[in-house]
Formats: sequence, structure tokens, C-alpha cells
Amino acid sequence: MRISRTLAAVTLALGVALARCSAFAALEATDTTWDGSEPPQGVYFHWYEPSFYTGFAPRTQDPQRLHIRLSRGNQVRVTVVLGDQELDAYLDDLLTRRQTYQELIDAKVIELTTNREYERFVAKLEQAGVAEAAKSRDASAPNAYRQKSVEIMGTLNPERVFHIKMPVDKVVASWHAQLAGMSAEDMSSTAKQLDAANAILPGRVNVYQLSPELASSLSRAVELARTEKPDSPAFRELAAAFLDRATNGHYRVRDGFVDAVEFTAIYPAGTIDATTTYKGERLPEFGVSGVWPLIPRTQGRGITGMVDYLSPNPGYGFITMLPYEHAGGIVYNAFHNAGVRCGLGATPFLPSDWRKVMGERDGKKPYQNLWIISRGPTSHGCTRLASGHMSELRQIVPSESTVLERLPTFRSLPQCYEVFDIQGNGSPAVMGVQYYLAYKNRDHTPIRSYVTNRRAPFYHWLYGDNITMGDVGHASLKQVPVCRYRLKKAEEVETLTNVPLYEAKFAPEPIQFYRIKPVAFDSTPGYELNRELRKVGAGHVTDRSKLLLK
Repeated sequence: MRISRTLAAVTLALGVALARCSAFAALEATDTTWDGSEPPQGVYFHWYEPSFYTGFAPRTQDPQRLHIRLSRGNQVRVTVVLGDQELDAYLDDLLTRRQTYQELIDAKVIELTTNREYERFVAKLEQAGVAEAAKSRDASAPNAYRQKSVEIMGTLNPERVFHIKMPVDKVVASWHAQLAGMSAEDMSSTAKQLDAANAILPGRVNVYQLSPELASSLSRAVELARTEKPDSPAFRELAAAFLDRATNGHYRVRDGFVDAVEFTAIYPAGTIDATTTYKGERLPEFGVSGVWPLIPRTQGRGITGMVDYLSPNPGYGFITMLPYEHAGGIVYNAFHNAGVRCGLGATPFLPSDWRKVMGERDGKKPYQNLWIISRGPTSHGCTRLASGHMSELRQIVPSESTVLERLPTFRSLPQCYEVFDIQGNGSPAVMGVQYYLAYKNRDHTPIRSYVTNRRAPFYHWLYGDNITMGDVGHASLKQVPVCRYRLKKAEEVETLTNVPLYEAKFAPEPIQFYRIKPVAFDSTPGYELNRELRKVGAGHVTDRSKLLLK
């Protein structure tokens, strides 16, 4: 017996040692060579110039229709719940942008440079029949016109437009079960009340402060859940009213379903160039966590006083920044573009096939630089998005700075994943994106790659041994901590197990570079034109004088 116990102990110790040796730790990699067999996910350019957005994302002027969340995996999810106003405006918004861009070109206010994204933008609008559909509005019933807008939006934004239809019976029954289990002690806890409120539609109800009306309605719902069945008329009526109040009517109950149309984009993100330790493993640090509303920039080297700030530092590409934290002096932490250019002759880890790409518009000289976002630790304190994605985010959010101040953004603890039912089909998953590039930079200069850009080793670097690999759509995460969000504070709530990984396709970055003819693009009038051009569209009264058209 003693011998067999000894052998068992040795065998167990050896097994543990081998398991440790074979395990993957997050942010550790042996292979750092990038594969250049596919074109890079990024934007080529010659040198810094202004640009405008040439993609097809919708805009909302209502900040309460937006949800923006950074989570483990270094990605940002942006979801817009599209109501009648957004759908009615969508086609007009596309046409207004096209007409404005063309008027600026025809008036010789701007000259297109560097690439041909504008031409592709115009061609896709024509292929999708946007102008013809917009003309049919007066002859169409409102719902038919909105449905046509949704169809065109889906065509122009593949795999990013979702019609959410959740059976009310399931929604109500799930919420009833959650409330029925709440004790009096739970109801005295603000944290537990927030959990209960958000449980009615997880990931879509994102209450972080309970108004007196919501708190009272929640208390009544808990009382009813203890005495009534889920299908009782009284509980169903109260649940529907609570959902309407908690989402400002954005998720409607129609014909037995919770019904909505959503546009969702998932962007790879760079976070603070630091790490934190969670259960003995290094993870990318996020800087701050919890709910952080956007704030106006009141200090800086550029024109200040607004949320949608343009830095005069060329490294930020003259692309909008959206601040959420004042870090002291003129320093703000913000959502901004890649912030780092990869010089094609000076970045050591770029594959040779990516280095010699001819300029698209003149066809006579090769590009000098490449914007690629690093999906990992990279920033002094900001949240970096790809340059085209930052331009798209500016398109999605409301036009006016004063309205942007009412837009909250959600930031997880570094260990917390986002679990979200993106398609609304009852299959929640960890949010992710098909993007596998990460590099270290120093003083805004890329110096080395963190890991190879092949999917499996990249995911083992990003998630450590916590991922069960499979083909796209078949990978999963083993242990999945999730967060609760309050103002400037996030808390780990629970850990789920074996949750599928949703891998959104990396969306292109359609931006068109241009040169301003009458004034210098980095002068005050140049910045005003740049900022105003990003506001153009339905719901905004264009200031033509700022566009130098008056």
C-alpha cells in the first residue's frame, strides 16, 4: 500500500508538472513572426492628411440608443438600437453625405488624395439602389419603407445588422425566476437591484443607476414574482412596463415578441501599455473601469470646448478623439485612432509582402505608412481603435457635442469578458473579433510584435489556456468572469463556464484622404471643416460656412 501511494503521488506530481509546462499563459508567446500571405487589415497612406468616412454605418442622435463596451479580449462592442427615426433617416443620411462630399469636390474646396474609397462608396450606393429607394418613400407605407432601409443597411453592412425577436414568454419567465429568488437582503442591496433590473434583457438593459421610478417598479415586480406565476396577466403587464421604462421604449413588445433592429460593430482595441495580475496570470490593463460618460475637452493644444476633439498632433491622423477621463493638465484619456504609424521601411516586424504597395490614386509612388491597430497593451492610457473604425464610431454617435456628453461608455475589469446574445436567438456568447495583430511601441514607434498573427497562437497569447480552440464559430472560453457596472466602478459578479466565442468578421476601414484647397488643413478653418464634415447627415443642420461653401 505504501509503495502504490508513493507511485500515485509521483505520478500526480509529474502530471501537474507536465500540465504546467504545456499550459499557455496569456501574453506569453514563442512565435512572433507575422505571416504576410494575406493583405494587412489596416489603412495604407503616404503621409498625414485629413480624411472623411466612406462607410455605411447608421447614425443615431439619441445617446440612449447606444451601448459601447470594452471587455477582456481587447475589443469594443458598439450597438445601436435603431428606432423609427433612425430607419427613416438612414437612406437620406447616406445621400446627404454623398452630395456634400461631391459638392466639396466640385467646388474645389477639397481634392481627393491617396486612395479611392470615395469612388467605392459611390459605386456601392448605386449598386444598392439607395437613391431609388429614397425616392419611393412618399409612395410607401412607413413600415415598408423602414423595412427597405433595413434591407439596404444589411446589404451595405454584412453581418452587422440584426433583427432581434425574442419570445416574450421566455423573457418574462426568465426574469420571474430571477426575481422570485431574491431575498429581502438582496432588495436592500443596490448592486443586487441593478442585477435584477438588467436581468430582464441581459446586455440590452444596461442600467447603472436606478431612478426612483425604476426602483419602485422593481420592488413591485419582486413582490408579484413571489405570489404570481410568470404567465399571470399582472406580472406580464408589469414586466412589459418595466422593460419599456428601462429601455426608454427602444425594445418594443409586439405580437408576442420583444422586437428591435440593431446595428452592432465589434472593433479590436489597444489598451494601456501595462498589465495586471488576475489569479496569477498577466492580463492587459484597462486603466479605468465602470461607466464613463464622454466629456468635453477643455484643455489641449487644439481647438477646445467640445467632445469631438481633433488633436493637432499628426500622430492621431486628424481623426476625432472622444474623451472620457481628464488625466491632468492637457492630458485626456479618450477613444482615438491607432495613434501609431508603421513606417513601411522602418517597422521591423512587417512582412516583406506588406512593404511595397503602390499608391492607389496616382499609381506612381508606393505608400510610405500603414495604420494597423495593436490588439493588446499599447497606449499611454487611452483606448485605441483602428483609424477607420474611429471614423466610423464618430459617424455612429450623435452629431452635437452637447448630446455626446450624455453618452456613457462601459469598461470592464481586465478579467471580465462580455457575454452577449448578439443575434437575439437565445445563444449568448463571449464577444470577440477576427483580428490577430498586436505589437509593442515606444514613443509612438512600433518596435516589435507581441505574437504571430496566426489565429490559434494569437488566441493562446490573448486568452491563455482559457480557450478551447476550434474553427471560427466553434471555439469557447472555459472560465468566464463577468462584471456589473456602476458609475466609474466595475465589479466581478460571477464566473460562467464553457461559453462559446463569437468571432465577428473584421470590418473594413473605409476612409477617404483629402487635401483642403483654400486653407491649410491644420489651420483653424481647416479643423472646423474637418469636424463639421464628420457631423454631416440626417438630424444635423450643416454649417456651410465651416465647409467653406458659403
